[in-house]
Amino acid sequence: MINLIKKPQQPQKKYLVFTSAGINSNLMHWLKGERNFDLWVSYYGDEDNKFKDNADYYIAKKGGKFPNFHYCYQKWNEIISHYDAVMIMDDDLIFSGSDISQLFNTQQELDLWLLQPAFDRRGKVSFSITETHAFSKLRYVNFVEVTCPLFQKGKLAEFMAIYDPILIGWGVDLWYSEILSKQDTMHNKIAIIDEISCINPRDKTKQNQLREIDKLQNTETRQLVWQTIQEKHNLDRKFKDKKQNYTQINAKPTLSNILLGIKIKLIKLAYNCYKNIRSEKWRPS
Repeated sequence: MINLIKKPQQPQKKYLVFTSAGINSNLMHWLKGERNFDLWVSYYGDEDNKFKDNADYYIAKKGGKFPNFHYCYQKWNEIISHYDAVMIMDDDLIFSGSDISQLFNTQQELDLWLLQPAFDRRGKVSFSITETHAFSKLRYVNFVEVTCPLFQKGKLAEFMAIYDPILIGWGVDLWYSEILSKQDTMHNKIAIIDEISCINPRDKTKQNQLREIDKLQNTETRQLVWQTIQEKHNLDRKFKDKKQNYTQINAKPTLSNILLGIKIKLIKLAYNCYKNIRSEKWRPS
């Protein structure tokens, strides 16, 4: 039996961050700064009560974050339904609590259904659409990556009503993005927030240089499961090629925003130089 542990007298806030945490976790970063969210940790490692004292809600359960969240959503819905918005995060993201809090504030301010922070180029960027744009506040889009989606309460409930936990990672973001983007006819409910970014560590920096999801299910199996889900729910097989930026809202021309934009440009320039050097190094003579 899996028991839920909650700290006594811990006040419930308006927002919730959920993660499945293990040996590569960076969740201690999330506790830095003033925060407006509670933290729910599903610990899949082998140490007894690891992170228990850092979490507002805690269970010990193996598995990926979306299957584990689905389990908790079904079992303790009276708790999770208390929150106005929920962010389901990979445990290794480098992200401050104050920045996470600002994401929740942005969600409420703009009444967004689904959003994510942009990804800093110093870390892994799996899809170009998610990379931080300089001098941008946010972009309205039709796709939010599975790494750290933030859902409005009602839209999360819609997805949980159909989500199948056999789907661990591959395709989860395509599934909820396709469903919600079809409803977003005005193209103003799904966004990537450029003024708030996080670092998604590269696999080579992790212990054993192995993604945790690969321990649960290999890539080929994840692809096959996703194909089964697509067929069952009549999903668009070409949606993965339809990721789109609709409108960019520029950042206010303040000194801090200008300096941030320059920093983003310099990071991208350094990354492109690094790529060029590597390609030259490995080019056959």
